[in-house]
Amino acid sequence: MPGLPVTTCSSCDAMLVISDGQISAVGDSGRVPFDVSPLQVGTTLQVEGARGEIVGRERWGWERGSWNEWLLYLPGGDLRWVAEESGLYMVMSPANPRSDVVNRLKEIDRHDNAALGMTVQHENTVYTVADIKTIRCIASEGHLPEVITANFPRESIDLRTGDGGAFTFQSDRNGASCWVGRYYELAELRPGNLRAMEGWNRPRFEVSA
Repeated sequence: MPGLPVTTCSSCDAMLVISDGQISAVGDSGRVPFDVSPLQVGTTLQVEGARGEIVGRERWGWERGSWNEWLLYLPGGDLRWVAEESGLYMVMSPANPRSDVVNRLKEIDRHDNAALGMTVQHENTVYTVADIKTIRCIASEGHLPEVITANFPRESIDLRTGDGGAFTFQSDRNGASCWVGRYYELAELRPGNLRAMEGWNRPRFEVSA
């Protein structure tokens, strides 16, 4: 898939990198555990007026639980991550905050949970630190933008606003990144091709193919 050099093998769980027409195995993608998410690779969602398709997933966890982060491929190759959290869907795109904002986030990370409730301003929005934790990738599937093997560790800071805004700072051995977005209910994303599950009635708001 254009712009996505990494894919996973559903048969052997190998993580594969495609470069210059060559395929190389670079590690173990892990086995995605069973869950009851209505999303799946192939589900379509509408974000900011554009309809995209989920092409990959990373499953992340920590000592108190785990969650899915789905990669949404939009027209033109634009990408969004869609994280599931307590029945809501956090849609995130890359952010490039000023250096002083990044430095403050790094300082907050060093304070660990003592920094909960602190605030950070990105552009014109003030976000409050809601969560700081070390997370690890459990498994992945489909097409992905970078190599994240099973058990890959990452530091993560989640910040929120009172009206559904979200900001995330992540750091690992590959560097640091920031993501900005907001929370949605599933119906707001006008989903199509949701996962079929026994005993679950497909929602009336699902978009037909």
